[in-house]
Amino acid sequence: MKKLVSLAALLLLPACQEWPEPVIRSVSPSQMRASEATALALDTELHLPTTVDYGKGTLDVDTRVSVRIGTLEVPTLALSPEGISTLVPSVLAPGSYDVTVTLGDGRTAVRRGGLTVVEGEWPEGYSIDPIGPQQRLVPFTLTVRATGAGAAAFRGNVRLETGAGGSIGPRVSEPFVDGVLTQQVVVDSVQSDVVIRVTDIAGHVATSNTFLLR
Repeated sequence: MKKLVSLAALLLLPACQEWPEPVIRSVSPSQMRASEATALALDTELHLPTTVDYGKGTLDVDTRVSVRIGTLEVPTLALSPEGISTLVPSVLAPGSYDVTVTLGDGRTAVRRGGLTVVEGEWPEGYSIDPIGPQQRLVPFTLTVRATGAGAAAFRGNVRLETGAGGSIGPRVSEPFVDGVLTQQVVVDSVQSDVVIRVTDIAGHVATSNTFLLR
């Protein structure tokens, strides 16, 4: 509640006024490499919708905020009246992308061409550590290693897939650390023999061993 009160104290407008549209003043950095997950700071002016209950002496602030880079929705990691922090995974092809912020009541701000993605440096490929028998919908540890020259410097993300009739979560990995990805995944499939496939936007593909899914 202390956080909500603090936000509301900064953002409240007289009840007779409508909430102003949000504004994105700047995006920093304004450029990222296609092969590297990148933290962004959005300098914004946000008037979050607030409900006041004078009888109870409470403030209720709607802190729902979504951020999209082009059509890709990215997480809101931190929020204040002046800014938003987010992390953009390395799943965008080189090009210019609009940055869009949408508040919980539907008000939207767009910064045209706010982020430019430039060419990156990708590993030569990936290898997936052997996977033993697993249980459906029970998390287990997946380890993927970048391979080739410069692999240890890779800090990007990859997409995770299974074969037909299956699903895996998450579908986009966390960033690699020093060329290695170690994270929990959950797999479901109508098949008992399953593989996991790793891909990146540069066209590299790696496939795990076939493992039993009970």
